[in-house]
Amino acid sequence: KLYDVVTDPLMGIISDRTESRWGRRRPYLFLGGVVGAFGLVLLFVPPEFDNSTYLMTYFLVTLIISYTGFTFFNVPHLAMAAEMTRSYHARTILMTYRTGFMMTGGFIAASSFALVQWLGNDRAAHAPVALMFGAIMFLACFLCFVGTASAAHTKKTSHSYSIMEQIRSALSNRPYVVLLSAKLCQLFGISSAGATAIYFKVGVLKLDYAFITSYIMVVTIFSVVALPVWARASKALGKRDVYMAAAGGYALVTLSWLLAAPGDPNMAIYIRGACLGFAAAGMLILGPALLPDTIEYDFLKTGLRREGIFASFYTTMEKLAGAIGPSVILLVLGWYGYESGTEGWSVEQPQSAISASNACAAGVPAVWCFLSVGVLYFYDLPEKELERLRGQLANNPN
Repeated sequence: KLYDVVTDPLMGIISDRTESRWGRRRPYLFLGGVVGAFGLVLLFVPPEFDNSTYLMTYFLVTLIISYTGFTFFNVPHLAMAAEMTRSYHARTILMTYRTGFMMTGGFIAASSFALVQWLGNDRAAHAPVALMFGAIMFLACFLCFVGTASAAHTKKTSHSYSIMEQIRSALSNRPYVVLLSAKLCQLFGISSAGATAIYFKVGVLKLDYAFITSYIMVVTIFSVVALPVWARASKALGKRDVYMAAAGGYALVTLSWLLAAPGDPNMAIYIRGACLGFAAAGMLILGPALLPDTIEYDFLKTGLRREGIFASFYTTMEKLAGAIGPSVILLVLGWYGYESGTEGWSVEQPQSAISASNACAAGVPAVWCFLSVGVLYFYDLPEKELERLRGQLANNPN
């Protein structure tokens, strides 16, 4: 993740400065599919190592290959949203489709638990599953590369600035900084929950993998169903306010896990999953939907076309939170006596570690998401402001 914190901005700058007959971004969509799929397959077919240091080194290298492929694809892909349309609400619709396909990918990925189990639930079972998902990844990226051939795109500007100048200039964009801050808060919460989610559900609530698979599917289905609801709500009530409502709703549902206990009815778990998926859909749409507005705001203020660098800082927040959030949570669990081991969930944990995992899976993410709501209150880039700046530029092109 920390590697991505460095490579994402570099990828943004590279895509901003690229000139090719396929455009500035599209070549990297294809390249990301090739590298990402290759890294994924390598990750799940490790050689037999006698030395654990060699094994950890192998995993580190293959993870870096995988994440490099994702960076190649993700940063230019997100930057293209600011280029494809200038319509304030069409950007929300664009992100609705993007999120819908992301969730479809997540739905397909949820089957990996069952597939590995069906193939023998051993070391060898992971290889065919990795090959299948690698093929899906490459095909999806290739279709994205082909399907965006006629999409609107911007051209490289003649201005050239150093990386530090780019960073300083980006941080002077107040709506963008507020959006990044809110996103960082949300991601700290989500990554904190993610670090303990499986243990909390399997080790504390005593749920099995089959149930978790069905739970993930419930979350995904309700997320997909909610997408058009959030899109329509944002058009009627405004992106910022609806984004705040989604983040607040997510925090409340997450907080309710503090009331969960082993033996709870399955329906209670499913209801939480449905509500969580519904709220998460709003957060997944509206953060990226506001991003192109802040990028256009930068262009209207500076005259620079640097969609890539702005998109890269946005994704960097994801990686930074993904690196720091789980690390802090795991240190906290260790502090409270969590017993690690290779025997799965059969390791007996002290009550202090169980209580800490409950707090990390529910209380911590809720606090961070509530904090993001307060941060979003200071976001002040409505549609009328963009229209005013566009008018100024049209009247004063120089």
